[in-house]
Amino acid sequence: MAADGAVSVDVRAMPGASAAIAALAETGARQSVLTGNVRPLAELKLGLAGLGEHLDLDVGAYGDMHEVRAELVPVARRAARQAYGADFSGRSTVLVGDTSLDVAAALAAGARAVGVATGSCSAAELAEAGAHVVLPGLTDTSLVLAAVTGRP
Repeated sequence: MAADGAVSVDVRAMPGASAAIAALAETGARQSVLTGNVRPLAELKLGLAGLGEHLDLDVGAYGDMHEVRAELVPVARRAARQAYGADFSGRSTVLVGDTSLDVAAALAAGARAVGVATGSCSAAELAEAGAHVVLPGLTDTSLVLAAVTGRP
């Protein structure tokens, strides 16, 4: 917290994140977030990182909805189904994350898990956790698109 009482948050988008989100939006993919953060903090962080434009935060799932990450997947699916009138069950939901907890949440819900080795987990750890695809980062947009859509 700053001396004037304002909250100081140092947030930077991962290289390639903005381009990947924009490219996925062009495919018609519905995108949101599943995070341990409460929604106001998630919105703040995404805004500061410049990543909110193509994300529908109303169908996201946040840490104040449940403390277990895997339990957030059905919350997001219900919200997306209500908003879009589409089925997001099984592998039609894709979780992109950089921790083994993200991978575990996807697998527990029957979703596709795309691991990105930009966080505290290595590519090997994400693969060992069961990620369907593991990327070294987000800078190769064509690789991200292929991983998320399941199409080459």
